[in-house]
Amino acid sequence: MTRSTPPSDWVAYAVVFGTVAAMMYGKYLIGRGDKPIDEVIKEDIQEVEHLVEDVIHDVEDKIK
Repeated sequence: MTRSTPPSDWVAYAVVFGTVAAMMYGKYLIGRGDKPIDEVIKEDIQEVEHLVEDVIHDVEDKIK
C-alpha cells in the first residue's frame, strides 16, 4: 500500500473557505427567520383561514 502525496495548499484553503461560507450562510438563514414561534403560527393560521374562506366562496358560487 503506497501513500499518496498530500493535497496542495489551495485544496485545503478551498475546503476551509467553503466550510466557513456554508456556516455563515446557515447562520444568516437562521437569523433571517428569527421570529417568535407564536407569531409564525398565527401568520400560518391566518393564511389558511383566508384560503378556506376562498374555497367556501368558490363552492357557494358553484352551487348557486
